[in-house]
Amino acid sequence: MPLAQRLADWLGGINKPLCLAGRNLAGILLAAMTAIVMLQVVARYGFNNSPSWTEELSKTLMVWTAFLVAPWAYREGTNVSISFFVEALPRALRSILQIVLTLLVIWICGVFFFESLDFVLRGMQSSSPTLPVQVGIFYLIVPVAFACLILVGLENIAREITDMAATDEVPAREGE
Repeated sequence: MPLAQRLADWLGGINKPLCLAGRNLAGILLAAMTAIVMLQVVARYGFNNSPSWTEELSKTLMVWTAFLVAPWAYREGTNVSISFFVEALPRALRSILQIVLTLLVIWICGVFFFESLDFVLRGMQSSSPTLPVQVGIFYLIVPVAFACLILVGLENIAREITDMAATDEVPAREGE
């Protein structure tokens, strides 16, 4: 088994459960966010007294939901894309372009990952105005999500290299 295939399988073994756990947790957080917003609406219009923490927590849960589901969406290829022009390219050029674009995504995610670490550390120095936690706790999802996106990008590159090698090795025969 080629090295790229082994790497893709190994990364897939890490990414699949991580991405599914992130997606499932995002679903739970989305349900919690919906309940919190409903509580806020009922408290505001029913009792004319809305809890101060509901808005901040619902915004945080919305951000966490987006960051948790992003690696799963990237791995599954469910992100919005315009593939009309790419599909018109020859297979080899399409694969090279895919690898270059994935390397660019990994680089951008790496920059954001390192920047987000400082963001989390600075957030640990201030407290939330409505909840008894440090703001940095809210920001912890950012480096986690970017690390997961990098792992998914590496898996995608390994799979693309494996696919390229497989199409080069086995030419199609007449009549098969």
